[in-house]
Amino acid sequence: MKTSYLFGAGLLLTVSLSACGRGGGGGAPAPQEQATQAAAVSVAVEQIKTGTLTESASVTGDLQSYNDTTVAAKLGGRIVEVRVREGDRVRKGDVIAVQDPTDLQLQLRQAESAVRAAEANLRQAEIAARTQPAQTDAQIQAAKAALEAARARLRALQTGARPQERQQAEQAVAAARANFDLAKANLERAQQLYQQGAIPKQQLDSAKTAFEAAQAQLRQAEEALSLVREGARREDIEAAEQAVRQAEEAYRQATLGKAQDELAQQRVDAARAALQQARAQATLLRQQLTDTVIRAPFDGVVADRFVEVGAMAGAGTPIARIVTVDRLYFEATLPEVLLRDVKVGMPVETRVDAFPNRLFEGRVEAIYPAVADQARNLRIRVSLANPADLPLKAGLFARGEIRLREYRNVPLTPKLALIEKGGATRVFVVENGVAKQRELKVVATNTEVIYAAGVQSGETVVVRGQDLLSDGQPVRVIEE
Repeated sequence: MKTSYLFGAGLLLTVSLSACGRGGGGGAPAPQEQATQAAAVSVAVEQIKTGTLTESASVTGDLQSYNDTTVAAKLGGRIVEVRVREGDRVRKGDVIAVQDPTDLQLQLRQAESAVRAAEANLRQAEIAARTQPAQTDAQIQAAKAALEAARARLRALQTGARPQERQQAEQAVAAARANFDLAKANLERAQQLYQQGAIPKQQLDSAKTAFEAAQAQLRQAEEALSLVREGARREDIEAAEQAVRQAEEAYRQATLGKAQDELAQQRVDAARAALQQARAQATLLRQQLTDTVIRAPFDGVVADRFVEVGAMAGAGTPIARIVTVDRLYFEATLPEVLLRDVKVGMPVETRVDAFPNRLFEGRVEAIYPAVADQARNLRIRVSLANPADLPLKAGLFARGEIRLREYRNVPLTPKLALIEKGGATRVFVVENGVAKQRELKVVATNTEVIYAAGVQSGETVVVRGQDLLSDGQPVRVIEE
């Protein structure tokens, strides 16, 4: 601006010297013309052009990985293999390291043997549970029958013989006596005949034997009749009562066998539970054996390796750090006044200092639900897809521009032309060498130009020297 003033003063000095040299002849300007030339202000101008204006919001932040995990050992053990180094790309499930599985393999074989033993115990318990009820029922039926028999004998002894039994005993005595009398008569006759020599000795012996048998039969019949008439002895009744008590106890013990049925089922349940426990232990050992092979939890790149072959790693010991680099994000803050303008899914043109000539396309992935600080700034998350050559790394500083709105084919006024005063925005438009002041209504702006109502494309505006102008003042364009 200082250069413009010197240039204008030199021009006025040249005009004055020319007038003096001509001595005020016919070529000299009139006094009014000289005053107009002296009042003209030297300015620089630019022409308003038609173009596209993109309104954007600037955001910054450090790039971060969506997945940044330190993979650790679940179990304690010696590292026998490490398959990755820093910078290696891994896929989900790839083996990172292996721990010595020998002890767990031995424990698993023992657990599998315990499972087989538990299965055998369960089968035995199930067989016993199936056969126990039938055996118990048979024992109860036998004990019940023995008890009924003992009670019947006791009742018989207690009530004595019935009339029919006494009559039968008397008839048996009478028959035995008649048989005895006949045998006695035959023996006497045989003795007489033998003495007379009429019969041999053998026939006499036969008669004697028949007599003795009839005599014994008579005694038995008389004794039976005597027992029937006298009834049972006290000792027999007491013995029968004792037999009843014994039969009742045997029946009670047999009925208690029903409880054994329940115990048999409980043994089945216990055997089944033991089998489940044995299987669970075997399953746990299989899982632990699987855990000795440490795998990548997701696709990514190995950022750090923390162990070497032969090292002892306890549970929770870091093995390697894996980060994802295919997609990154950074968090940024926005003034609350932009909440109505910024939406999820908006594109974000992003640059990083490490690659100043590359542009990375990002998007607003999320707007956090709470303000970030006392100034009520909002926090957003911007995601970026890393190109195929993976240039972006976690920790790089990123600068993004969120495209809020785009205005196409509109007049673009240079910001250098603006005069902002008293809450109004004005420019000076040059028409026929005269500066005319216009008030603008700004629609959109960026760092270099504005789109505003009040001017049109093709018009010329003052971009330097406007602070010395007033409406309607003549100007001299020294730079365009």
